[in-house]
Amino acid sequence: MASTGDMTKADSLVGLADRTAHEAGAVPVTLLSGFLGAGKTTLLKRILEQTHAQDTVRVAVLVNDMAEVNIDADLVRSTKLLQREEKLVELHNGCICCTLREDLIKALAELAAEKKFDAILIESTGVSLPQEVAETFAVNVTSQSSATMPPGWEMEPILKALGGKSSLNEVARLDTCVTMVDCVTFHSNMATAAKAGEQFKGSVDANDMRHVGPLLMQQIEFADVIVLSKCDIVEEKVASSVEDAVRSLNPGAKVIRALRGDVPLSSVLCTGLFDMKKASTSAGWMQQWKGVEVVPETEEYGIHSFVYKARTPFHPVRLMSFLEDHFVVKHEDSSAAQEKGGEKEADLAKRESDAKTKSARMRKRFGNILRSKGFMWLAGRDDQIGEWSQAGAVGQFGCGGPWMSCQPEEAWPAKDSEEYAMIMKDYAGA
Repeated sequence: MASTGDMTKADSLVGLADRTAHEAGAVPVTLLSGFLGAGKTTLLKRILEQTHAQDTVRVAVLVNDMAEVNIDADLVRSTKLLQREEKLVELHNGCICCTLREDLIKALAELAAEKKFDAILIESTGVSLPQEVAETFAVNVTSQSSATMPPGWEMEPILKALGGKSSLNEVARLDTCVTMVDCVTFHSNMATAAKAGEQFKGSVDANDMRHVGPLLMQQIEFADVIVLSKCDIVEEKVASSVEDAVRSLNPGAKVIRALRGDVPLSSVLCTGLFDMKKASTSAGWMQQWKGVEVVPETEEYGIHSFVYKARTPFHPVRLMSFLEDHFVVKHEDSSAAQEKGGEKEADLAKRESDAKTKSARMRKRFGNILRSKGFMWLAGRDDQIGEWSQAGAVGQFGCGGPWMSCQPEEAWPAKDSEEYAMIMKDYAGA
């Protein structure tokens, strides 16, 4: 006899199948992101188990791995869950957010053309950026646009796979962005000064110079759904602190605690949640900056946010001294300087020691600053925007280009646009 839980799960699967059956056109795609070890493959396998148990939803799986041997694909295949109408496609030796974007378009278009699947599920690499993958869905691909495509793209097989459509979204639309967050490693990943190539040595490109904290932050801020894994092997206060942090970082996302990847199918497949414009502005810091009132549940746990605005410039030396006292600061032009024979960056052990010292100083003076981002006016550099972005222990400082007041009229947005209204609101000091 089926339990109440089984009946509820069956009902949700039937509803899911009904929705996909009545949606003509593009196949809905779920993009699964998250660091290595967060539990993406476990979630993927659990989804396949649920679809098999109810025999109502046909799912194609695309697994991306940086390595030459796609271990995650082998793990999924070994579960014997791909015996019916499902199909598994492997993309390896690269990442779908950069080097394999061309292959992603072809693979998804070919799966959609089979017209056998109710949904497609992509498991991305641990270091991929969901926003860059999402942008691939909207790339305009026609025979006339070949000149604007990235170098090395072979247009003929892409055009053939798309079957006359001008973008991937017309045959396989991005439906849901899911990010897995590991409760065990969240705080340590935010506190480290390591780069991806150092933190995940042997699993990603050794030359990946992106810092771990900011990379995790971008995966969280772009998600429609955030699944918290390993909640059962940490203390409740740790799991709660991670949940509160991700809710404050992305107030609009649906947050789910999962035990061994067990989540309702309706929360990750065919949700219709993804919207590029909404996703691009969903981060908590951006909503605060735009003046949207955000009252997260996290206030009871002491997580707050605010926007600082001033009509006076920062003193450049004092500002940089403050930032370098409390964060490991990466300068936008530091990589170029090193290539020209400049001072080499300190080794990982030294950076981790600095990060620990600076983070302790920051917590003592201000509490734990999880995220800060914005634009700055620097005295003596009045025509250029100072741009700052910090996630955990690491911050990056660079030039954001000229202020709008220094731009020619033709570079301004249309007067009836939302962007123009925001600029004028800023001019008025609102």
